[in-house]
Order: sequence, then C-alpha cells, then structure tokens
Amino acid sequence: MEEKRKIVGDILIIQQGDYILEFINLKNNAGFGFIGNGVQYYDPFGNSMISYPTALVKDKKVYSLKKMRDEVKLPEGTAILLPMEEIQEIANKTFYDVGQFRTIDFLTFIITEEK
Repeated sequence: MEEKRKIVGDILIIQQGDYILEFINLKNNAGFGFIGNGVQYYDPFGNSMISYPTALVKDKKVYSLKKMRDEVKLPEGTAILLPMEEIQEIANKTFYDVGQFRTIDFLTFIITEEK
C-alpha cells in the first residue's frame, strides 16, 4: 500500500491507499482520520472519538463501543462512539491551538494554505 505524506502549515496529511486519510496537528498532536467509511478523532486533551462500532484493548483489557454514545474512561481520557457529523463539529472546534492557522475545515474538508 502506497503512503503519501505532505505538510501544509502545521498539519501533516497522510494518505494510505484509497481507504485511510489522516490529518495530524504537529503543534498539539490532535489527529483526524478517515478509515474506510468512518472517522476517528483524537483531540489534544487525550480524548478519542470514533464513528463506527469497535473494540479497544488497553492494559490487556478489552472495551467495546457498540452503540452511539457508548464510552470508556481510560487513564489518558475518554473514548466515545459518536455520529460522524458530531465528530466533525468537535474537531472543527478543538483540532487547532488558539491563534493557529486553520488549514482544514472539518465541516467541508476544504484545505487552505497560508499565504
């Protein structure tokens, strides 16, 4: 699987094949990714959101996120199953540091480079 990487401003964009596209904020380690037909978002505060049912393994324990709003409290933050649109709204509000140029609009997925 071919991987393509590009940095736009403070954002690393990684594309792996046709099914994975990730945006990583190099200033605060927030990350937003398309995985198949769903999305995952890791905010800069240690919380993670996912739009499709999944299982998480942490410290040899398995946690399931099966239905919307299921959540798991972990030492580093909360993991929660949310609708894609809600994750996009949260990412649009919390992906960037205060004053940081907003390279990607997570509601429209338009990428803008600083001038």
